[in-house]
Amino acid sequence: MAIRVARKPSDAYQHGSLRQALVQAGLKLLSEGGAGALSLRAAAQLAGVSHAAPYRHFRDKDALVSAIAEQGFLLLTEAMQAELGRCRHEDAPRRLGALGQGYIGFALAHPGYLRVIFGGVIDKTNPPEGLLIAGQRAYDVLRGVVARGLEAGELSGGDPDTVALACWSMVHGFSMLCIDQALPSFVDRKTQLKIGAQMVRLLAVGVQTPAKR
Repeated sequence: MAIRVARKPSDAYQHGSLRQALVQAGLKLLSEGGAGALSLRAAAQLAGVSHAAPYRHFRDKDALVSAIAEQGFLLLTEAMQAELGRCRHEDAPRRLGALGQGYIGFALAHPGYLRVIFGGVIDKTNPPEGLLIAGQRAYDVLRGVVARGLEAGELSGGDPDTVALACWSMVHGFSMLCIDQALPSFVDRKTQLKIGAQMVRLLAVGVQTPAKR
């Protein structure tokens, strides 16, 4: 999906939505050129504002990257919750499947965000509170389904964090294979979604208690 950056109209004094435009500009720069291509100056140029304008919102490049990652986590959470809302079943295995579909759908629609979140470009020495909260919220969606499934005897495999991390790792790994184009060339987007659906079904069966299979 093409990343569009809203530029300041030539006849306007201010941009109007500068912070969001800079986030999109930073995402575009990271997606197309990697960490070396990102700077506040380059983001400002894409947004059509002065080189000093970004400093009203971001103290430095790391702050911009954190903002991009925070927005990515928020969109990921929305995608998973949307699939969960469409799930007509209350049992944990099928709700886990819905979360997996939401995750894969997000990855295919927003690969740039997924790479920023997990691609090693975030400064983890002192992450802002907003980023930590957004990341925890995304994880808690998954952990909550797992915890309820373990408590109800529908899932097995250990404590909630162990099972949740195992499920996340499997779905994330497949998502990265898709967006990095590491799958065979005949696997188009439609096929990726079909494989993803099959994978999350197998995942759901794998974490079910034997009596529920």
